[in-house]
Amino acid sequence: MADLTRIAQIMAEAVNGPGSPALPERLCAACVEALAVEAAAITLMADTGHRAGVWASDDRARRLEERQFSLGEGPGVDAFRTRRAVLVLDLLAPEELRWPVLGAALASSGPGDGSLRGACAVPLHLGASGIGVLSLYRTAPGLPDNGQRADIEVAATTVTLAIVGSLASAPGEVPARPWLEDPPLNGVEVDQAVGMVMAQLSLPAPEALDRLRAYAFAHDREIDAVAREVVRRRLRFTEEDR
Repeated sequence: MADLTRIAQIMAEAVNGPGSPALPERLCAACVEALAVEAAAITLMADTGHRAGVWASDDRARRLEERQFSLGEGPGVDAFRTRRAVLVLDLLAPEELRWPVLGAALASSGPGDGSLRGACAVPLHLGASGIGVLSLYRTAPGLPDNGQRADIEVAATTVTLAIVGSLASAPGEVPARPWLEDPPLNGVEVDQAVGMVMAQLSLPAPEALDRLRAYAFAHDREIDAVAREVVRRRLRFTEEDR
């Protein structure tokens, strides 16, 4: 177990640090510094089909988070859905069968995206209300021991309170949350694209999102890029896509 005082100090410095980079990115960097991990990401979402944004310590973690949302499966998706931490010994292990599509995508994407192996996804929630997931990654296969899991829970609680606190404001004050207005990965376009696909194919929202995810996977693209083309009317789904 790491020194909890040191973890608290690192997290507090991230929360109280300067406004740039954004608070979630500072928290991701703090998790990498305080915990025995090489990458971290924070994904805020209302449910597994509606995401507010993704922030990460590096491009590897960002791409892995985006890939999970695009495919609708992975440790982060399961952690948010079950409200329980999800531990992964090795994302690329042949015997890891929980997320077959994600595993196949990572195995075929080359050493860049496949450089993160061990994973721990922790739900961020206040009581029964979930706000997102903190994902921690290692470059080597492995699971956190009991002491490390306790450290991770402390970090996750700090992340939750810091983000919720930054979204709150006293009566008459303007919330100081510019990081949420323009997140690095914007879920607003995905929601808009889902609405357009619903209209184009007369589908309910979950099935429209599945169509976007299927198209992204079939064309080896991220769902954000596909959604952007739909919103800008460069891509239209037809009955043949049903």
